Amino acid sequence: MSTRAKKYLAKRERYGANHYKPNTKVVFEHAKGIYLRDTEGKIYIDAASGYSSVNLGHNHPAIRRAGKSLYAADKNGWGIVSVVPNAFLTVAQADFLEHACKFLGADRAIATNGGAEGMETAIKLMLKWGYTRKNIPEEGARIVMFEGNFHGRTTTLVAGSSEKKYREHFGPYAKNIVTLPYNDIHALEILLSSMGDRVAGIVIEPIQGEGGVRIPKAGYLAECYALCKKHNVIFCADEIQTGLGRTGMLLASWHEGVKPDIFVLAKSLGAGKNATAIVFAKEEFMCFEWGEHGSTYGGNAAAMTLALEVLRVIEKEKLCERSLEMGDILFCAIANELRIHSLVREVRGRGLMIGIELAEGVSAERVIDLLLEHGVMTKDAHGVIRITPPLIITKKQCAELAKRIGAAFRALAIEHARNLARKGSCLCGKIACK
Repeated sequence: MSTRAKKYLAKRERYGANHYKPNTKVVFEHAKGIYLRDTEGKIYIDAASGYSSVNLGHNHPAIRRAGKSLYAADKNGWGIVSVVPNAFLTVAQADFLEHACKFLGADRAIATNGGAEGMETAIKLMLKWGYTRKNIPEEGARIVMFEGNFHGRTTTLVAGSSEKKYREHFGPYAKNIVTLPYNDIHALEILLSSMGDRVAGIVIEPIQGEGGVRIPKAGYLAECYALCKKHNVIFCADEIQTGLGRTGMLLASWHEGVKPDIFVLAKSLGAGKNATAIVFAKEEFMCFEWGEHGSTYGGNAAAMTLALEVLRVIEKEKLCERSLEMGDILFCAIANELRIHSLVREVRGRGLMIGIELAEGVSAERVIDLLLEHGVMTKDAHGVIRITPPLIITKKQCAELAKRIGAAFRALAIEHARNLARKGSCLCGKIACK
């Protein structure tokens, strides 16, 4: 590693706070399309897409043009509006709201600044509806979440998390959150049969990303939706990672014909340049009164300009269809590369949301390091290597990515063979066992 890279890492070590566990092997500096370049000039394929924040790839030409317009001014210095109180409307916000609702089949939308804020807003909507429309006694409304979820790290959202590191030492937790097993329709049926009159809504990911690319069995979402309708409960879909083409449709919920009562989009709406989240709802569920909710930066003109361009690019370049096509190609190529590996339990996915589940005992951290060495940057979740490249990936690039993944796993197999010869059956990947 160069002195320059070490300098940047030292800055984070000195001034950065503990949040994500730091990777100390690379510092990224530039990006283009599906590629990243580090401070030493090495090129990597971005197989993480910023947790689906850069579905359009890095520095998409249309986004660059839209971004440039944000800082342009006429000869007299007049440019796009920065931020005004949300009681006042900007042209950019009005244009986005109209286009987005028509494009996504929603009645109304409210803009916020990021996924967690969007989810908090959705929960507030469900609670307000529960008290004022369903007539749940005050303080008695419940929200249902599901084990393995990731909706954000605010104190409300971690109350429904089953991840110890997100919850421990951050209590007391919101007492109105009920957590059920994911992909278990009977658990939801039993709960709603016993206390459905007190449940305002459920919050569910059509595919769990942070849970390890967990795809529920066919029909599960549709059955959840049907139960919600039976018990007069709002069905809210967290589409922050799965939406806008990632799985081959604008919403992953649509694969089962489900049109959520409320859904939240974020991440890729900002094209990797701006923090944006939008809460969409059917008319009867957007029940805020004036002044009950708000956001200073939510819906600012810059965010709305970029988000509108994102939707236009998705439509113009047919990225949903492309995600399905490239997803099939990439999935088959990866599965073919890993078909003989005892280190892999399963390859699964939908569209360009693919997970490689490792065999028991295989170190995900070591796999991530080997992928980096072979020019692939991504992350893992619960023993599953996540492969979620930008939706603009080509057939040639799919083949390139699959080959790099295969090379990394072949290197891992060699390491494990040596470990087995030296230490018996150890697969931990620790330095001491090499």
